Amino acid sequence: MTSKSARFVSSNRLTEYDVVNKKGEDMGQVTTFIVDMKEGLIAFALVSFKGFRHFTDKWFALPWVALEWHPVTKKFILDMPEEILNNAPGMDKDKWLEEIDAWQEGEDLKSLDRYYTYYGFDSYLGIVRKTVEKRGNRRPAAKFEVNKDIAGEFRFKLIATNGEIIAVSEGYTAKEGCLNGIESVRVNAPVAVLHDTTLLTPVA
Repeated sequence: MTSKSARFVSSNRLTEYDVVNKKGEDMGQVTTFIVDMKEGLIAFALVSFKGFRHFTDKWFALPWVALEWHPVTKKFILDMPEEILNNAPGMDKDKWLEEIDAWQEGEDLKSLDRYYTYYGFDSYLGIVRKTVEKRGNRRPAAKFEVNKDIAGEFRFKLIATNGEIIAVSEGYTAKEGCLNGIESVRVNAPVAVLHDTTLLTPVA
């Protein structure tokens, strides 16, 4: 049974979806998706062409971006000339697992790169580096820490990534009030204006 969703598909159902060309001609099926568990990326899809033209025993390792998901027909579209597929690097259908099991270190990604650069896509190693950089840019700049003071009241601290305390809250008798205070800071801080009272003219 195929997924009812046109967008979110369970990985154990991917092999139920066909791969077709732009003309709608059946080419084969997705055999499996190879996931990079370290980086949380789909490294590539293994596609079996099942005798389409003269492609028989070779399985093709295709970058995810090479396949276009069609939500209406629920098929993968591969827009790639046959002459490119003729000499495309493939995997032995009986030994592909041994090949990917050997990829462990960063240098091993060069073996995977050929399945990307042959088709004109950015190298997988380059994609990994960009992903790591983007994740680094999204890291939170600070954290909230909740604790109890000597009077038994709950307080929260806003702490920078370097460990310095940016702000300390008032005391709350209940932890729930302290957590609500944190949420209030999160909501209001981005739109809060600066009111510098030191710029006001002192009253004589």
